Formats: sequence, structure tokens, C-alpha cells
Amino acid sequence: MRLRRSRLDRLEADVLDERRPLAPVLRQVIALGGHAHSDPLRAWALRELRGYEGSDVPIPDYRRISAPLVMDGFAGMYQFKEQPVSTFDLPDFARDDMGNELRLGKGVGQIEALIARSAGQTVQLGDVMAADLAVLMSQNSRRQVLQLYWAVHPSALEGVLDQVRTRLVQLVGELRATMSDGQHDPTPAQVAQALQNINIATGDNSSVTVTAPVAVAHRHGSARAEITGGSQQTFPRAAVTWTVSIALLAAVVATAWSVWL
Repeated sequence: MRLRRSRLDRLEADVLDERRPLAPVLRQVIALGGHAHSDPLRAWALRELRGYEGSDVPIPDYRRISAPLVMDGFAGMYQFKEQPVSTFDLPDFARDDMGNELRLGKGVGQIEALIARSAGQTVQLGDVMAADLAVLMSQNSRRQVLQLYWAVHPSALEGVLDQVRTRLVQLVGELRATMSDGQHDPTPAQVAQALQNINIATGDNSSVTVTAPVAVAHRHGSARAEITGGSQQTFPRAAVTWTVSIALLAAVVATAWSVWL
């Protein structure tokens, strides 16, 4: 008689298959987290699918990649493309957010699509405030900045996906280590114990790293399990975007006032 294939069996087979895209694998993790009543696991998998853009959840460290910030535009009759942007090219308020480190907030499916379309070429990724900054950088300058973006090599994007896949493999391994022989599905306590050894950020409007000690009984005996998460308040780039908007408005008013005079 053919034995029933468990959720964990299917997840393990798919996550170990490097040809399998990660998006459907993460949907399996959401289902597994629901079955095990694990809010942190569901939240992390859902955030990886939807992405971190437009949310208050801090972008995990493994999604921070080094990439040159470059610009396209004109300087007189000369057209430049992918010219490196120095710190001094940027307004003071934008230097911390627009350096040579990209916080990749796109969902896993979007990242996979970008890699598929890149054909080995660099991928252009911009920020929500990049267009406004390009206008500001062109004010009172002989240089006209048309576009501001990060030039990202596909290998850097693949590295982010590899980090996600590694965490999924680690999740499977940790669950296997806590489950007894013949057990099909992990218990909530076993999922909680597995998560304490995996570096993931989860939460809704807060950052929660699952690092709490969890006790689980192995085969025989009893145990108590607790999960505690530390919340971290973050300030999204909306504040910087407002600063850009105010700076643009001030520039327009100053220009109009000088013309009136």
C-alpha cells in the first residue's frame, strides 16, 4: 500500500529541487504554518511572496545587497548613461537611503521574473523617490539628470533567492530533527522550536525575530514552549519622500519668485 505523502515531504522535495521556483514553495509554507498554527511562519512566507515595499516591516538583512547607484542624463550636448553617483551628488537628506546599498523589497515572484528577463544583463531598479531626486539634482546645474537607479547584476538577485531557499531547507531540517519516526505533520510546538534556529523577520507593522527559547518533548516526557518577540519601530521612506516633495516645492516657489521680481 502506498504511504500518504505528507505536507513536509512535498515541501522538502520542492525546496531541494533547484529548478523549482520559490513562489509556489512559499505558498506551501503558508499552508504548513496554518496547519501548525504558526503565525510567525505564515507571516514570513507571506511577506516574502508579497514583498516588503509599502509596508512597515523592516527589510531583512539578507535582502540588502551592494549595487552601484547610477544616473542617466545630459551634460550640454553630451549624453551619459550609468554614470556612478557620488555621495556629493545627492541632497543631504537622501544620502543614507540612496547609497550603494539596495534594500530589495520586491516579492520573490517579482525577483524571479526580473532574473528571467535580464538575459545576464544588469537590472535597473529605482526607488519611489528617484524621479523627484533626479529633478532636484538637475536644479541650478548644467547637468540634466533623467533617471536615477541601481544597476544590479542578476547574480545579486539570485543571491537573495538563495538565502530564502536556504532558510526553507533549514526549516525542513529543523522540523525533521524534532519530529518522531512515522510522524507526518509537525506540531505547533515543533514548528516553534524549528523557527528559533532560523533567522527570519516576521510581523505586521513590526519586526519580530523568532529567537525565543522553546522546549519540546522528544518522544517521551513533557515540555513547555513560549515564544517572545521583540518589536522594533521603524520609520519608512515616506518621511524622506515628504522631504523630497517639500524641497521640490521650495525650488518651484523660489524660481517663480525670482521670475516675478
